Amino acid sequence: MRHFMNILIIDDEPKIRNGLIKLLSAHENWTISGAFADAASALKFMYESDNDVIITDIKMPGMSGLDMISRIRERNPQIPVIILSGYGNFLYAQRAIELGVRKYLTKPTNTRELVAVLEQIESELRKEAENLQSSSKASVSNLLILRAIQHMEIHYNERISLKDVANELYISPNYLSELFKKHTGQTFSDYLLALRMEKSKSYLSNIAYKVSDIAGLVGFSDSRYFSSTFKKFFGMTPMEYRNRYAGKRFD
Repeated sequence: MRHFMNILIIDDEPKIRNGLIKLLSAHENWTISGAFADAASALKFMYESDNDVIITDIKMPGMSGLDMISRIRERNPQIPVIILSGYGNFLYAQRAIELGVRKYLTKPTNTRELVAVLEQIESELRKEAENLQSSSKASVSNLLILRAIQHMEIHYNERISLKDVANELYISPNYLSELFKKHTGQTFSDYLLALRMEKSKSYLSNIAYKVSDIAGLVGFSDSRYFSSTFKKFFGMTPMEYRNRYAGKRFD
């Protein structure tokens, strides 16, 4: 089970940014993974790090917070996002809802409300970790394997290999391969492929995503190969799956 929640902060006002760092890092189970004054720098950091929740402003130099969230959603539809904004504009709030923002708080921020939202998110993350640990598909008694699976859950849309994950865990690829097979009953490659296939089903239920886009979102560089793999896995093409389970027909 994870013991820390990594929080990323983006706000161009130093006073607010530093205040959030001081407030949230005082919590014994939370850590500030990064703090940035602009969206572009934060995005670059996000692509290279593990973060559990994002707290961001809307109005910032260059890319807006809403545009940044839209970019984040292309890679990670699930990560919780909290907006802290000096603007109570209805259109901003409406766009935030469309992007799946967890909470829209106006400045000056009620710190108790912010902490309460973060505590709820932390509780959900702990439950997810516990469910992952006890589920039949990953009846994992080894902490290394749990960490490997958590890493795969975050980076499944990237070109990751057994060696990459082994390096993250500071163990040899051969040792990780043996542990993975022992504790999950699957090879690393088979588990990663099954994970990507399950993630693709979630994307297919959202009509905003084209099949060619979904291929890239789950780690495939070739959309045709993705479609043929999906058919082998589920006995139907991605479009057939969407037509059957999304409740609508598509051209």
